Amino acid sequence: MKRLKRIIFTLLCFFAAIACYVFGIPAGGIVFLALGMSFEVLFWFGLLGKKKK
Repeated sequence: MKRLKRIIFTLLCFFAAIACYVFGIPAGGIVFLALGMSFEVLFWFGLLGKKKK
């Protein structure tokens, strides 16, 4: 179950980052771009982070 939660969390962060970038770039919203970058960082940590045994 933990693995499934980790996959779902990673995918949600990925899609949230894309949504923030899509909304922030045309609108010029610095807040959305920063939010998108933070979601992207969470995505990469979820994807490449340490796996507990």
